[in-house]
Amino acid sequence: MKIKELVERSGLPRSTIQYYLREGLLHPPLKTGQTRAHYDESHLQRLMQIEKLKKGARIPLSFLKEKLQEAEISPQAILREYDVRKTATTTREKKEKKHEIIRKAIEVFSQKGYHRTKVADITDSLNISTGTFYIYFENKRELFMEVIDDVFRNIIGDAAIAIKGETDFVERLKIRGRVFYQNYTKYSEILNQLRAELASEEYWPEEKIKKIYHGLTKPVVQEIAAAINEGIICEIDPDLLAYSLTGLIEIMSLRLSLDRKYNLEDIMIFIADLTINRLLLDTPAKK
Repeated sequence: MKIKELVERSGLPRSTIQYYLREGLLHPPLKTGQTRAHYDESHLQRLMQIEKLKKGARIPLSFLKEKLQEAEISPQAILREYDVRKTATTTREKKEKKHEIIRKAIEVFSQKGYHRTKVADITDSLNISTGTFYIYFENKRELFMEVIDDVFRNIIGDAAIAIKGETDFVERLKIRGRVFYQNYTKYSEILNQLRAELASEEYWPEEKIKKIYHGLTKPVVQEIAAAINEGIICEIDPDLLAYSLTGLIEIMSLRLSLDRKYNLEDIMIFIADLTINRLLLDTPAKK
């Protein structure tokens, strides 16, 4: 299969697959020409293994490589998951158990919503006691806040991985856009629930919203500011442009979900033409 089909079947961005290739997590494809490469089911299976290990979290590269090497010796090794029902005794086991609760909470909150979810919904699905839950979290709200932080770390971490090695300003922004889209579609329900909490009289939702969007846009603001200083794009407010790009990706994610008229690449090209390409100065990079 071509890389386009591998992207579609794996559900991963092309940039992520290329990163895995560069870092040696994914074995090289069969070269059928100077610029043509053929991927097979083994590449798809390896990508599924990597994603199963990550389970939506940011995992160190060294850990992934170690586990993938174990899998080559024992095919079942990669399929082992931490048993959350087991009593945690070491610091590592306690961290693993806490993270398993957070992962399950993302799933349950996405399905039922924050207010309709009860602590028992999460503990029952993990087959653990509510007493165990309260060892790690004071209440449901604290867990939800941890879920938000986890979602934020995943988006930022995936973007940092995907753009590694790319030096072109426009391409880096496009990659960030693709990664944001992939994660936004995965976690949109969680983010929507957080926004809904802004209507409450509590203070924490507003602070979380600020933290997330300031954190998401900060790397983009820095890239835009650097591009202005290097004479790549014309003068513009980096903060407002970063938020504008984020908002466009969010609303275009909704547009993509309505029908099949457009795909993600159509959206990326449109946003670039509407914004960044119009800001490029007459430099070699633009040509």
